[in-house]
Amino acid sequence: MKTYYTFNDIFLIPQMTDCMSRSEIDTTSQIGSIKLDVPVISSNMDTITGPKMAIAMFEAGAVGALHRFNTIEQSVIDYNVVVDSGADCLVSVGVNETDIKRARALYSAGARNFIVDIAHGHSAMMRHTLGVMRNTFGNSVYIVAGNVATPEAVRDLASWGADCVKVGIGGGSCCSTRVITGHGVPMFTCLLECCEIADSIGIKIIADGGIKSSGDSVKALATGSDFIMIGSLLSGADETPGKIITTNGKDYKVFRGMASTAAMVDRDNRNSNDLPVGEGVKTTVEAKGPARKLISELQSGIRSGMSYMGAKNISSISLLAKWGSQTASGHFEGTPHVLS
Repeated sequence: MKTYYTFNDIFLIPQMTDCMSRSEIDTTSQIGSIKLDVPVISSNMDTITGPKMAIAMFEAGAVGALHRFNTIEQSVIDYNVVVDSGADCLVSVGVNETDIKRARALYSAGARNFIVDIAHGHSAMMRHTLGVMRNTFGNSVYIVAGNVATPEAVRDLASWGADCVKVGIGGGSCCSTRVITGHGVPMFTCLLECCEIADSIGIKIIADGGIKSSGDSVKALATGSDFIMIGSLLSGADETPGKIITTNGKDYKVFRGMASTAAMVDRDNRNSNDLPVGEGVKTTVEAKGPARKLISELQSGIRSGMSYMGAKNISSISLLAKWGSQTASGHFEGTPHVLS
């Protein structure tokens, strides 16, 4: 039986570098037709990415993924708000017949960069939806598909029509899939295996789940991932959907997993007793200020990580990175512990 590792289990080994300044390090990349200054995507969750967040991400040099948990008409309105501001974004659809209609409506509005989004992406429903989208739109669209957690799934989704695969099951900060179902793969090893297959067949990988810091972002990119998707790091940002909740003089915003009971009740308009068991949780997080500041800090941390290994662009990170596994004490040693 093999041991699988997540980000806290791994450390990156500093190496000789000839980087004279971190400002000279290139973090640019491209997903579909969208050029990025930093390979970061805001999660397609209804408490993370609406049109305001998508615009803010684009202005910060990243990209937003509009969530799909609304009507078709509202999805088109949200997309139009983004593009009318001069920005661009990814748009999300599901795998039922309503979402095929959603994809057609968004395509008619001008959308060309899609995410086909389902909790367990290695499924017959995903195969059907990708087939319909390719038959309908051909190669005029860029399709991200996920989520999955195995190299076999990456290979299958690519053969079904995906240009990019979103990897990660059960690692999100609001996700309880591994608790409820027992399924999911620790992210570092999961990404290593999935990226190896992706590289051999020429598709891209998004690391989605478990990223708690810029250090985790560098580790995810070190596995060969092309992009990182973040939810909790942006939770509480000014541009996230939802009202500010003020308690004891502090401002908070709601953050929840999309498989949580609260999310299912809201979008399905059903009593919680009529729903399947939730695979996510709901909480409130303290307000964090503008997304631009959060993305700037993340980009700065990624650049610093790249400088420690001598990487001058995103594509060289996985070629240069060296790592080892560590004990829990090793992880503790590498965190601020003066107050412990």
